[in-house]
Amino acid sequence: MKISIDLDILSEFLSQVLGESAEIVVHDMTQLEKSLCIIKNPISGRKIGAPATDFALRLLHECQDPAKAPFRTNYPGKTLDGHRLRSSSMLLQDEAGKPFAMLCINRNDRHLQRASELLYQFFQHEENTPSEELLSHSVEELGDDIINQALANYPIAAKHLSSSDKKDIVQKLEQNGVFLVKGFIAKTASLLSISEPTLYRYLKNSTN
Repeated sequence: MKISIDLDILSEFLSQVLGESAEIVVHDMTQLEKSLCIIKNPISGRKIGAPATDFALRLLHECQDPAKAPFRTNYPGKTLDGHRLRSSSMLLQDEAGKPFAMLCINRNDRHLQRASELLYQFFQHEENTPSEELLSHSVEELGDDIINQALANYPIAAKHLSSSDKKDIVQKLEQNGVFLVKGFIAKTASLLSISEPTLYRYLKNSTN
């Protein structure tokens, strides 16, 4: 379906929808030396009468091939003062398929890039952080979480682990303070299928 539309109204509509960080430009492709005829939110600093860009000329040439789409999206752009933009352009053609205008949207994503950097700084972890913090709802749940985390490193059931592995687990749990929780000496001994005296012996050996 083909329709005719007032490009000035369309440009104003897009500028209000996309906001001040998006520059809306219309080029008159019949006057390449002074093609810029509409500009909204002029973040590039250009004015009416500015020439077509190098990209516009390239797109105009490429689209002489009817098999190629008359638009390009999200390609990098840059203003004369070095600000980087994310740009999309579309050639508008008459009924004979001849380009008469080009609609461009140039987005200034600096605020999004800055927000991304701030989010990265906020969520990045210290390199020497040993593990994620477990935000448990109770002391008992905390102990269970620490024990399950230690057992998750082994592919077989806890009761089938070797004595050496069980000793390592007990020592890791001791380092994590799990035995400060009342009842977890007995709970851990039961999970590992060892006696409490054996568990205490593992703890004693770890301090020697």
